[in-house]
Amino acid sequence: MIDSDFLKELDRFNLALKKNSVGINEGEQKSSYTGEGMVFKDHKKYVPGDDIRRMDWKAYARTNQFYVRRFEKEKNVTLHILVDRSSSMDYGNPNKYEYAGKMGLAIAYMASNTNDRFRYSVFSETITDISSARRNPEMAEMVDTLNNLRKTPESLIEECVTEYSKRIQNKSSIIIISDFLTDTEGIESSLKRLKNIDTVLVNVFDRKELRPDINGDKILRDPESGSKIRAYLTKRSKKDYRHRLDEHTGRIEELADMYGAEYIKVSTGEDFFDSFISVWKALNQ
Repeated sequence: MIDSDFLKELDRFNLALKKNSVGINEGEQKSSYTGEGMVFKDHKKYVPGDDIRRMDWKAYARTNQFYVRRFEKEKNVTLHILVDRSSSMDYGNPNKYEYAGKMGLAIAYMASNTNDRFRYSVFSETITDISSARRNPEMAEMVDTLNNLRKTPESLIEECVTEYSKRIQNKSSIIIISDFLTDTEGIESSLKRLKNIDTVLVNVFDRKELRPDINGDKILRDPESGSKIRAYLTKRSKKDYRHRLDEHTGRIEELADMYGAEYIKVSTGEDFFDSFISVWKALNQ
């Protein structure tokens, strides 16, 4: 269950971000995008190659460091958030699905604070839209919906992305949050469908999936198919498993790079907001 107190954590996190920017920014950031618009966004430290016409000499007088002004880019972007709710995500402590759902909520929350439109959906065998494109969402309702959704067995990412891509009509970015425990051919097909859309893939793992700590004779069950297999786990077999997992994630990262997408791997064992910051930066670079 995603605890509704998570929304209070988001409020505190957003407040902390604003406080951290007070030293340079005179007001809160209005947009996550930086471009050639006329509305001031924030400052960044000067690096060689920056336009010196944007140098802020008043900031230099206050801080004795060089800063350049950045401005909002005028753009009407819809942020599409897709969270995997297949059975393989219903694993671990913290639970992968809940972790992914919270990640999607945090992104939606921040998008609404920057006045960007978003659409939040979950997928497995089909797609379920839990929000209309909106700027002022009822976040508590979305938490309830995510908690009450039943996990379905299989993740058909290729079919779902193909269907969803037909719904994207205006300028958009899309973020897909999943464990991506599926054939990389389907992932590649999905990235081809999204090649003209800014795309971020967030690969969620439980810490035990990354570093299994079980040993000896075990009965292993596939959460999606329900099939079981008896296996004797040794140091060698666990090493082989980690090698195959590294090959799988390496291939996804390679495909993301090939099709101009961002790829981020996160573990539920990491601090949630540390992971979120890395994802939010990828969305806004």
